[in-house]
Amino acid sequence: MTRNSGGRRVGKNQTSIKSENTSTILRTIYETSDLSRADLVRLTGLTAPTISRIVSFLVEQGVVTESPGTSSGVGRKPVVLRFNGRSRYIVAIDFSWAHVRVALMDLGGGILDHAERIVDAHGPIKTEFEKVLESVQELLNRHRGIRIIGMGFSAPGLINSEAGVVISVPNFPSIRNLQVRQLLQSRFGFPTFVANDANAEAVAEKFFGQGRDTSDFVLVHLGYGIGAGIIVGGHLYTGNFGVSGEIGHTSVDRRHGKWCDCGNRGCLELYAGLRAIIEDCSAQAGRQLSFAEIEELAGQGDAGTLAVLKEKGELVGYIMVNLVNTLAPQRIIFTGQVAALGAPILEPMKRVMAQRCFYHVADEVSVTVSSLSVNSSLLGAMTVVLDDFLENPYDFLASRQGRRAGAPSTGA
Repeated sequence: MTRNSGGRRVGKNQTSIKSENTSTILRTIYETSDLSRADLVRLTGLTAPTISRIVSFLVEQGVVTESPGTSSGVGRKPVVLRFNGRSRYIVAIDFSWAHVRVALMDLGGGILDHAERIVDAHGPIKTEFEKVLESVQELLNRHRGIRIIGMGFSAPGLINSEAGVVISVPNFPSIRNLQVRQLLQSRFGFPTFVANDANAEAVAEKFFGQGRDTSDFVLVHLGYGIGAGIIVGGHLYTGNFGVSGEIGHTSVDRRHGKWCDCGNRGCLELYAGLRAIIEDCSAQAGRQLSFAEIEELAGQGDAGTLAVLKEKGELVGYIMVNLVNTLAPQRIIFTGQVAALGAPILEPMKRVMAQRCFYHVADEVSVTVSSLSVNSSLLGAMTVVLDDFLENPYDFLASRQGRRAGAPSTGA
């Protein structure tokens, strides 16, 4: 509460208060199903009339359902409230140097339908991005009439999430400052959220994975690129311009290192990313290896392969030491193809952390591998929208942002 120049108390306007209260109630129902109105009064601290008005609005919108609960004694059964994940849908887009995958997903993470196209990383971006537009249009044409609240776009690389711009993508030289939000919103008319893949996967872990019971954790994606999604106090931390977590561009050889697309030299992902692992394991074996062959050799205990992976794991470990000493997270969750190699790369990393972290902080940090499915990138793109929806449900539901697929767009 603040005061204006006349000394009168000035608070938030009624719309702002209603929006905050709607968010509090819907998020509580989302996180704890089978609640009664009395439960909501107790859990949120809001008054019974406020609860009643907002719940009625959410039920009318179909986002919350009411049904008879079970009674432990004599008398009328209580009416319980549940989040209706199938009341609205989100268009989730996973874009990389190899493919574009698009899915229509409900608010519970279920996939209604999907489409996929191969991408040519050396082709002109105008041609390749058209595959995104075609895939989205294909799904919308097949499911006319469903209510869509937004679109989530996830890609590796450097992304300004605030502006909705993909600055660059590893191994995709034609992408420079791609205006993704503008392109998608002008074509389809849905609110569009653009996120780095590690950030999106971190939000997915918060909702559906190993971050559900953790308020402070870091998701580290180990693939062709290396990046981190940082959750602090239960919220994604994106930093200024939305470009935090780019640990793959931490220099590990600043004087004589390889030049990176980012303009720096000696970046971590040039030495411990998937491409470096394939190149170094192939050189050690004296022949070109596929990633599947590297997995097989590691599983068989091949000494040369394990030596390469040990070196890569230690490199990642030193960066994890810096990360833990800086953020002191409760948990680090690894994902991506490199993380899927398991112990041969993760154990050397853990040893470095145990030896080098300040004051044995590493002993208090849980290190694990994501248990989410191969659809984690799509799930991440979806949950970036879901997170904003739960934060601002009134804005979504009371405006055009819940328009139906196939309805005419009113512009960006």
